Order: sequence, then C-alpha cells, then structure tokens
Amino acid sequence: MQNQGFVSLPFEVQCECNRYKGRVAIVHGGGQGLGRVIGTRLAQEGAIVVIVDMQKDKADQASHDIGNSTGSTTTNYVGDMSEPGVADDMVNQVLKDFGRIDALINTAAYQMRKPFLSFTEEMMQTSMNWNLWNTLRACRAVIPTMMSQRYGRIVNIGGSAFERGYPYHSLLAGAGKGGIVGLTTTLAGELVTYGITLNCVSPSNMEVRADGTSDSKAGGREAEYNPTEEEKNIYPPMNSSAPIGSCLLYTSPSPRDRG
Repeated sequence: MQNQGFVSLPFEVQCECNRYKGRVAIVHGGGQGLGRVIGTRLAQEGAIVVIVDMQKDKADQASHDIGNSTGSTTTNYVGDMSEPGVADDMVNQVLKDFGRIDALINTAAYQMRKPFLSFTEEMMQTSMNWNLWNTLRACRAVIPTMMSQRYGRIVNIGGSAFERGYPYHSLLAGAGKGGIVGLTTTLAGELVTYGITLNCVSPSNMEVRADGTSDSKAGGREAEYNPTEEEKNIYPPMNSSAPIGSCLLYTSPSPRDRG
C-alpha cells in the first residue's frame, strides 16, 4: 500500500547561492507539479524563469507566484509544444525579451495509463504528442541558439516505469519516457562539442503536492484514463518532488563552468 499520509513541506529549505543569477531558464511544463518546483528553485538561484505550459491559468499563476516569492524575473508562454512551429515561436519570444537561452528543463507529460489494447487511435496520438513530441520539439527549437552561444543546459524528465515493467505504462513510459531517455543520450553525444550538456532525471512516483499549490493534478489523471485505486496498490511508495527539483540544480552544471 502507498503511504497516503506522507506530505512534504514545500520549499522549507531555501536556495540563496545565486548560481544562476541573470541566466535565462525555460521550464516546459512549469505550471504545476515538478515543473513548478523546478521553476521556483531556479528563481531562488537568481535565474530569469520562463514558465511554458498549455494551461494558461496555471502558467499565469505559477509565474506570478514564483516571481512574487523569489523576487526574480518570471514570465510565461502558453502553447502546445507538440504542435509544429509553436516551440519555435516560443523561443523567438524569449530571445526577443531576454536575448539568450541558457537552460531548458522539459517536465511536461500527460498521465494516461491504460491496458495497451484499451488505447484508441486518438488516445495513442495524444499520449505520444504530450509525452514525447513536445519534448523533442522544445529541444529542437532551443538547440540552434545554444549552439550559437556555444553554451546550453538541457534537462529532460524521464521515468523508471519502462525499465521496471510497470503495467499500464506502455505509451506514457514505454514509448514516451523511454523515448526521452534515448533522445537525451544521443543528443548529448551529438552536442557536447558545442558546450551543450543534456541530462535526464528519471524519478519514480512523486508526491506532487510539494509544489505548494492546492491543486497540482497533472493532465491525463482523469479516472477513465488511469488504473483504479485497487490497481494502484501495485505501485511503489511516492517520492517527494521538492528534493528532485533541487537535484536538477546539480544535474545541470552551474553556469560558472562556461568558458
């Protein structure tokens, strides 16, 4: 059984090192959950944070709250990064506003978990769009700028379900997160000579209430798309999203290493 009584205290440990002061970081999927945690941590470190999300209300609220709580410059861009051209438009807007892009963190995902043969064609397309294509297009959009800067940091959120054989994760984890892990590895080798690093963090289940909001329900968690409460008992205990967000600051090397 999962420990339903465990709740993390969000942002109890403050980050005040200013390691990312003046750097521009895009957090894709930053409107809630792990993305919002990462955006907050980066802002605490002095970064200019761009929250990118499909949900306008959550993107607006996250950028407002993060900016107010940290004092850092925070803005947002609303759009579906899986659609052709949208990520390119987002990058153009960020460059117009801030002149550079130092980091991209891809956390956006769609939590659709069903028996494989229960997926309709539309469900499969939606799951792949919002679990793989969005990350792929976001990476593709920022890489030319990072190459011209000869500096960039990309961190993608993978997962462990595809390695452990979790049931109901064929699209979300098997094809989606598994594809992200492979994409990260191959791009890392391709772009290292340009001063660009790519890393992939693959957490297990997370207790997303640590993002500091009352509603951190991720897209796709509707009951018809997910296992029943009884079926969920096979899942391992949850991890807190707050330490994972802090971990990303160390996974992606400090901007001070730039030559």
